[in-house]
Amino acid sequence: MKKPQPLAPDDAQLFRDAFGDVRPLAQDKITLAPPRSKKKASVKTSENQTSVSLFYFSDQYEGYSFDGGTVAFVQAGDDPHLAKNLKRGDYQPAVVLDLHGLSQQDAKVELAGLLDYCQREHFNCACVVHGKGSGLLARKVPNWLIQHPNVRAFHTAPTHWGRDGALLVLLKTPD
Repeated sequence: MKKPQPLAPDDAQLFRDAFGDVRPLAQDKITLAPPRSKKKASVKTSENQTSVSLFYFSDQYEGYSFDGGTVAFVQAGDDPHLAKNLKRGDYQPAVVLDLHGLSQQDAKVELAGLLDYCQREHFNCACVVHGKGSGLLARKVPNWLIQHPNVRAFHTAPTHWGRDGALLVLLKTPD
């Protein structure tokens, strides 16, 4: 970038004559109130929506019998090929929820929060890592997902997303 040309002496004198009497305004010491934060309201709304999502999960409901193998489910009325598409990795999860080390109640709350978050952010696919084996969460997570009305389908995740220890979940997005 080129350096600016210095002002001619006549131009500098003309500027000083024109603005020589200018003084800064005195500060009136009025402080403006900071703008209200809408963050608190959104957190409250988010908590309410999470509790609504949590309402769908019953521990007594056994809609899916876990045999330790591949887990697949497609909501009635949806395209039966959705599970196959999830298995092939046609859908990439926007978020991953790791439930390792959580109690059943904590995992349920986190899963409800994930489904709520995906709904708000218009994400249609998520990965839920429940852990390998036939542990409690591996049996409960599919049953919880079946009960939620926004879950269209889920399938055992492809290898690069956790295989037997994770599920890819396909969700309805608001129109």
